[in-house]
Amino acid sequence: MKDYPEPPEGLAVEHDGAVLRLRLDRPQRRNALTDDMVLALIETIEAAGSDETVRVIALSGTGDDFCSGFDLGQRGKGDESPRAGATQRRMRWQVNRLIPTMLETQTPIVTAAKGWIIGLGLHLVLASDFAVVADDARLRAPFATMGFTPDSGGSWLLPRLAGIARAKEMIMLGHDVTGAQAASWGTVHRASPADQVDVAASEVVDELASAATVAVGLSKLLIHRGLGVDLDRHLADEALAIELSSRSDDFHEYSRARRDKRDPKFEGR
Repeated sequence: MKDYPEPPEGLAVEHDGAVLRLRLDRPQRRNALTDDMVLALIETIEAAGSDETVRVIALSGTGDDFCSGFDLGQRGKGDESPRAGATQRRMRWQVNRLIPTMLETQTPIVTAAKGWIIGLGLHLVLASDFAVVADDARLRAPFATMGFTPDSGGSWLLPRLAGIARAKEMIMLGHDVTGAQAASWGTVHRASPADQVDVAASEVVDELASAATVAVGLSKLLIHRGLGVDLDRHLADEALAIELSSRSDDFHEYSRARRDKRDPKFEGR
């Protein structure tokens, strides 16, 4: 089993067999993220990506709300003003690493979210492979209404998932949408009644925990990489992926199961 960083206050981490469970745990602040939590999420997701025992990551939040964004209240308490450019220098090595890490890891990420889903919390949902949200959840990108601009890839994710017109409505006007609306747009995997979100997300987690992990991970890579390359490059990536996946134990298990007329039992290898 791979070593993971010690989780900071506000983040709970549990290694549950094939599932790595991450839970935002600051309900008194609507699970607002701190610098320490962001860095721990990055390091933990990176570690899970090379942990052979982990086949899926499950992300959730404690209490009534998934995440109210980044906790700006933890900043600016010092006596001295930072040098010009401090924000962009800090973001490069902290929050701006989080979304790429989620997108690039081949380990699938399933998020269950209820209540307020705001700012960086919204970006966590958008960067997940499968997000199950409550029908009445409120998804909001409040940046412009607060006098500044999106960060951590929000203005990259939203147009791709919601479309340009809807992204402008959410980002430039700051309008929030319900989980049901987000699901109807195809922005999240699905919406469920709030009391059924955890069960619905667990069903997806269980399905991925018993899936052909190599093929699932390479498929994720192809989907994300294909958004930024031409067809010729993508076909070359597909050829490499099928070469790798067809050599996996799970592919051979499928062949045996088909011959034996039974369901395959994938081990994730």
